[in-house]
Amino acid sequence: MRQKSIGEVLRAARESRGWNFTDLQRMTKIQAKYLQALEYNDFEYIPDKAYTRSFLQRYAEVLELDATVLLDAYDQNSLVMYYEAGEEAELQSELRRSYKVKKKKTSYLPLIYLLLSSIFILCFVTYIVYSRVQNQARPNETSISYSVVSQSTTTSEPESQPSDSSSSSTIPSSSSSLAAGVSLETSGGGNDLAVTVKGAKLPVTVALSVSSVTSWVSLTGTEIAGGFTLSPDSPTVSATLPEGTATATLVLGVVRGVDVTIAGQKLDTSALTNQSGNVILTIEQ
Repeated sequence: MRQKSIGEVLRAARESRGWNFTDLQRMTKIQAKYLQALEYNDFEYIPDKAYTRSFLQRYAEVLELDATVLLDAYDQNSLVMYYEAGEEAELQSELRRSYKVKKKKTSYLPLIYLLLSSIFILCFVTYIVYSRVQNQARPNETSISYSVVSQSTTTSEPESQPSDSSSSSTIPSSSSSLAAGVSLETSGGGNDLAVTVKGAKLPVTVALSVSSVTSWVSLTGTEIAGGFTLSPDSPTVSATLPEGTATATLVLGVVRGVDVTIAGQKLDTSALTNQSGNVILTIEQ
């Protein structure tokens, strides 16, 4: 059993028939740019949710896919599960019959959390009771202990001041070290994340990897400009921007679970809150 995004399901069905977007625009009466948005999981690009559902249903019917399953996956913002057969022709037939929306699995996590919480509370209560019994049995030792803490606190305060001064004096050198290396400055979020790459040696390399998800990716101006599908079977890919490149666009069909590294620095993509997203790169020296 495997998982794919809605866009990957549509793309696989289209490519298996050898159709391009021009053919499908004629058959579905939907503009090619909206068909591409569906395959890139860029549903926010379509002006209205009702149009998105209508386009998705019409596209699925032309490709002979189960439109109900894809619409359910779109409404629940989930991946699609399917059973993979051995041959490619059998795979396409199996996809048309067996795609279904991924259901939330029954989880025993709440029960485990409850059990762990109960054990923690029991241990905490036992510790409190034991501590009180020990304190009542040795009152003199308790008072001596408090006296030692008070003296230690008083004598340590003057010594802490040089430590603060020493700590603050190291800040400039740390900042200088960061300035000498590669820096990734980000802005925006939602569907588009702007990243300014500073201090990177040319040519700049972009590495992508996954562990358990499947995501279609592309990077303009590189060997994967036409697209590449990351999956547990093909978990990594890297692309090199030609020297002289000032800007490039990285498209992520599925954002969550994809690690992006630019010039050796890992990019924080948490600002991309949609299922898919675009990373607009600006290279500065």
